[in-house]
Amino acid sequence: MPTPTVAQTFETIRGLLPRESANYWSDDDLLDAYNDAVDEIADATEFYERHVVVKRRKWAVYTDLRQILPTDALRVTAVWNIATQKWLAPTTTRELDESVGRGWEKNSDINTRWWFMQGLWHLGAYPVAGDDTSPLKVYFAACPPHVMMTDSFNTGLQLTQPLPFDFNAAIENFMLSTLLADQRESTKAIERWNEFIQIISQLDDTSKQRMSRVRTPRMGARR
Repeated sequence: MPTPTVAQTFETIRGLLPRESANYWSDDDLLDAYNDAVDEIADATEFYERHVVVKRRKWAVYTDLRQILPTDALRVTAVWNIATQKWLAPTTTRELDESVGRGWEKNSDINTRWWFMQGLWHLGAYPVAGDDTSPLKVYFAACPPHVMMTDSFNTGLQLTQPLPFDFNAAIENFMLSTLLADQRESTKAIERWNEFIQIISQLDDTSKQRMSRVRTPRMGARR
């Protein structure tokens, strides 16, 4: 089945709300709930992925991503070595301490083979790039651009989000939970929230299977 437009989702939501209060919420209210729902699903399933090309400095272990990743980035998911045309394997500083020994930051090699995150924003690569400072392609999960209150096919209510059809139920339940809670319909809101959580758990498993690759990042434990 085709994925509905945002406007069609609004129509569905109004049909599921109590008849006496279906018009209580404006389209702006529904739009806020819709965008929040997609953000929540993106954080849970990492269905929306982008990448940036990161330049490396000679002998540098870490690259600060704060000025490189956009503000909608959620977490780094994988790193591609452009020079070798291979995925870097994920690791952690603790694993490097245990397997290589302390002082591993000083080791250099022609080819970088592992990646890790130090804190939220610093991408680490091991071994340190010596003469090879070719860039890395860094993949990251992000939130899709928010829908705006226009009739545009690119950004507005006529937009069809790049979502699998089975995400629709999650969006609808999240929106209903939010809207019902605003009207102090606590019992109904909780019921919808529990349904959302159950669907998200299933979508998370499905998303992992759909996007299975030869790369399993540590940060976020996805893929």
